[in-house]
Amino acid sequence: MIIRHRARQQGFSLIEVLIALLILGGGLLGLARLQMGMLGGTAESVLNDNAIRLAEEKLESLRFELAAGQELAAGNDEPQMNGVRMQRSWSLSALGDGLVATEVTVQWEVSATGEVQTLQLPARLIRPDLAAQGWLLQNGQPTRETLP
Repeated sequence: MIIRHRARQQGFSLIEVLIALLILGGGLLGLARLQMGMLGGTAESVLNDNAIRLAEEKLESLRFELAAGQELAAGNDEPQMNGVRMQRSWSLSALGDGLVATEVTVQWEVSATGEVQTLQLPARLIRPDLAAQGWLLQNGQPTRETLP
């Protein structure tokens, strides 16, 4: 009498395949949400970078006006960068001895959330001729080093 043993079944059952697909789908969904979050963060950092550029641009403009001997005045404008309107304002106050304290403020609205973001960049400006005198005072008279 020949006894035949049934070979063990090999392969996957339908339930195992469905469970694997469910786990894989959940992982892919998580990756998609992570990617969307990263894109949102990138857009926000681009707006922050634009605001910093606008503030620094205005500070440089004020420095050049001061160096040219022009009278500085507070003001505001609304430049548009990458389709976003930003409100930029600057204030000035004379501290005496040619030193001017200034603060540039840039505000914009995040379109996705409606939240208003603000960047403030304070600085102190001085006329270039006074800055050169301050350097001499700080470092003293030029000296010559003796060679060995």
